[in-house]
Amino acid sequence: MDFCECGALLVPDKQPDGSVVMKCNACGKKIGANSQTNSKAFEIKQTIRHSELEKTVIIEDENAVETMPTATASCEKCGHHEAVYWQLQTRSADEATTTFYRCKKCKFTWRDYG
Repeated sequence: MDFCECGALLVPDKQPDGSVVMKCNACGKKIGANSQTNSKAFEIKQTIRHSELEKTVIIEDENAVETMPTATASCEKCGHHEAVYWQLQTRSADEATTTFYRCKKCKFTWRDYG
């Protein structure tokens, strides 16, 4: 971690030209990668790792699909108007469930966030 002269934490800030500088959110000072005070190259990265509990399950067993309820829904891929559907709570508990549809003709799967 790097700190500004004013004592605040310096955070990476992507510039319009694609370069990354360290910026102080308190005083606004920017320290570039080629600065005398900081000669390191900067790169912004974000890695998101999901646990098994966070992964969304998509029905893959075709035998299970045959026993699912059907709905009138227009397939985005082939235009067929019949699909099976199921619902999962993919977001927080106080938000609506996500409905997944699978076309009975071409097996294309899509979702509706309700």
